[in-house]
Amino acid sequence: MRFAAIGEINKRSQKFEVLQKKVAYVLFAGVMLVLLQAFFCLTLVGTVTNTVSNRSHFMYYSQLYFKFCSMLLTVFLLTYYIVKIYVNVEKSTVKLGKFTQDHLILFPFAFMLIWALISTFKSPYFEKSLYGAGYINEGYFTVLQYAVVFLSAYAIRDEIKWAKEAMLWTFICMAGLICFVFIGIEVTNYSIPTSLKAGVFNNSNHYGYFLAMSSTATFGALVYSKKKWQIFLSAILLPLNIFNLLACNTLGANIAYIGAIFFIICSGFITKKLNWKRLLAACALSGAVNLIIEISGRTNMWESYVQLFKDIKRVISPGESGDGGGNNSSAGTGRFGLWVRTIAVIKQVPWFGKGLDLYHGNNIYDTSLDVSHNEYITMASNIGIPGLVMYIGTVIWWFIRAVKARKALTVCDLTLLAVTFSYLISAVFGNSFTYTYPYLLIFLALSMQKPCVRVDKYKKLQEANDGLIETSQLEKVSS
Repeated sequence: MRFAAIGEINKRSQKFEVLQKKVAYVLFAGVMLVLLQAFFCLTLVGTVTNTVSNRSHFMYYSQLYFKFCSMLLTVFLLTYYIVKIYVNVEKSTVKLGKFTQDHLILFPFAFMLIWALISTFKSPYFEKSLYGAGYINEGYFTVLQYAVVFLSAYAIRDEIKWAKEAMLWTFICMAGLICFVFIGIEVTNYSIPTSLKAGVFNNSNHYGYFLAMSSTATFGALVYSKKKWQIFLSAILLPLNIFNLLACNTLGANIAYIGAIFFIICSGFITKKLNWKRLLAACALSGAVNLIIEISGRTNMWESYVQLFKDIKRVISPGESGDGGGNNSSAGTGRFGLWVRTIAVIKQVPWFGKGLDLYHGNNIYDTSLDVSHNEYITMASNIGIPGLVMYIGTVIWWFIRAVKARKALTVCDLTLLAVTFSYLISAVFGNSFTYTYPYLLIFLALSMQKPCVRVDKYKKLQEANDGLIETSQLEKVSS
């Protein structure tokens, strides 16, 4: 009877394991829908009115699309974890200590959600902070949508073996197609309807941050890929990405791309997976496109860099200009003044911030203050310095885990890490949130590594898989 009961439990567990896998695939499809959101920049749709705001404010269909994707993901994310918990309870494989250790990196994010909720209740305009009402239309409900997207990508990163590569190459191909279409529009002198811009990239900054990620992904794919079709495709798409990136004339995105190349070189060198010939080829392609577009006078990026260095010098040596990099400085694109004024607001409400999405006329602390164009300062002003500290702490933790797992990183991992890093740099110069922020959440979640075992242990386990050491030795290693 006992063996029959155990057999029945195993059969039931197997059925639910199959169900868990199926739900994971649906979850993967939902994350993929969020990834494909960028295609809204190619649609001929208009805008709708956000009735939450006292002033009639336009938000884009892409934001509605994101909301519906989030609702779909919420249902299947809950279903996935309910089934997964049931399977683990049935098989008696639940180990709270190990589970906590594996997912400890999520705790700062949980703290941020709770802190943001408290900040929302303390906001002078609770309704606007809850639903969102300003330029970025980001209230606490939007923050919850971000959390769902992040957790969904996090759940499938190891559940489906090919999820990371599928996400990465979908992103690369989608960005390449968008770049091809926009270049084609320019070549044919096609008159773009106003509504065409009412998508994810409603201005050059948001498009630039997206392109910084896509250029980094394509550059990394060209350097690291081992499959011939991937090398060939990335070699074709890289010039298209870089051309659009430079034509956007967005300084923050340009700096992010350069920083990401440096990251790729360093990470590839440390992991000994860098193909120097293809690295030189990718750099040559980038340099050639840069030279052509600069000579043609299409962009004033060089002038922006010159101005940026002047602004940095003004901050370092305030005596030379007398303003110390204050409201009159530009950071190449008029950022320093906004940063200084936002920091002044943060000093007034350092613990819980002023609430989400209280800019322009909504901001009682400075009614003339525009969006700070710095994601980190924006976060501190929205939900307070403790929320920002948790965010930055998570990013540092993410990086440390990657360094510890460097021997186990795949070429896909290295590219995803670089793409995430590129966005983190661009976030210093802008805050895209609803437009391109979901891409950071997806790539950050996919590139998060598990707590790493010792390197010698990992090597022996790999040798065991290859049949190079005996099973008896493997048991000693595992113990």
